[in-house]
Amino acid sequence: MTTKENESSAKGEEQPTFPKEFNGLPVEVDYDGAGRPFPSVIVDGQKFSLGIIKSMIPGGNIVEHIQTIRNIFARDDDVLICTYPKSGTHWIWEIVSMLRKGKAEYDTKIKETAMLEFLSKDQIEALESPRILNTHFSLRMLPIDLLEKKRKIIHVMRNPKDVAVSMYNHSKSMRIGVNRFYSGTFSEYLSLFFSLEEVAKGGWNKYVRDFEKFAKDNPDYPILTLYFEDIKQDPKKEITKVAKFLDVPYTVEFITAVAERCEFENLKKANQEIKDDYITRKLASDGNQFMYRKGNSLLKTNTTTPTTEHSKDK
Repeated sequence: MTTKENESSAKGEEQPTFPKEFNGLPVEVDYDGAGRPFPSVIVDGQKFSLGIIKSMIPGGNIVEHIQTIRNIFARDDDVLICTYPKSGTHWIWEIVSMLRKGKAEYDTKIKETAMLEFLSKDQIEALESPRILNTHFSLRMLPIDLLEKKRKIIHVMRNPKDVAVSMYNHSKSMRIGVNRFYSGTFSEYLSLFFSLEEVAKGGWNKYVRDFEKFAKDNPDYPILTLYFEDIKQDPKKEITKVAKFLDVPYTVEFITAVAERCEFENLKKANQEIKDDYITRKLASDGNQFMYRKGNSLLKTNTTTPTTEHSKDK
C-alpha cells in the first residue's frame, strides 16, 4: 500500500506512472520493501500483475479470459495439475506425461503449451487427448465442467520458504517488455510475498487452504495431493502414487526409469537440449531458460512447513 516512505524512488530508480483502470478494472499499486511499485488488478479476490496480463493473457482481458477458462468443456480423460507458482509444476507435468505415454521419454513440448492461463479457448480445444492441463489459477477459477464431472486433479504443494526463494529468483530472471520483472534484493521482495499482496497469484496460504478445504468437503472427489519435498526425497514412491491415481499400467523398472529421467538435473538438461521452450525463453532477461534453477529444498525430511489448519497426514 502507498505510504509517504515508499512513494520515493527505490534506490534512485525512476518510478513509472500507471493507468487508474485497465479493461475496466481499477489498478492497485503495491510496493516492495524499497518502494518499488507493482501494479495489479484484482479479479474475484485474486491479484494479477499488470505486466503479465499485458504480455501473456490472450487478448489482455483477464476477466474475459477467466470466464472463458471457467466455461471450457471437460473431456473424459482430462487431468488437471494445480500448483501455486514455483511448486514443481514442470516436474509433475513431465512425470504425468511419461506415465500416460507409457514411455520414459521427454516430450518436445513444455507444460506452458497446456497451461490454462496463457491459452485461448480455441488453443485449449485444439490440444490432443489425453490432455494434461495445468494451472496456477486458484480453485474458484477452475473450469466448472471439469469440477462437476469430477475429472482428476493433482495438487502439488511446496513449503512457502522455498516457494519464496524460487519466486524471487524467477522474478529476477524474468523480463516484461524491456524491463526486468524484479530488480530488488530478497529481503525487499519478502515484504511482497508474506504480506499476501504478492502480485503473482494472491497468497500461498489462501491458495493451499482452499484446496485443503475442497478435498475435505468433497471426500469422493478424485484429487491427489503431493508434496514437493516427498517427491524429492523418494521419487519412485511418489511416482507410483501418481501411476495408481491415473490408473495406468506400470512396472518397477518403468517407475525407476521415469524417476531417473525426471531427476532435476536431467530435466534441466532436457529443457535446454530437447524442449521447444520458445515461450519462456522470450521472457528471460538473458534469452535463456529460467524455469529450472537448483530445485533444492530447505527441509531435510518429508515434513512440510505446517501453516494450514489440516495436517499433512490427513
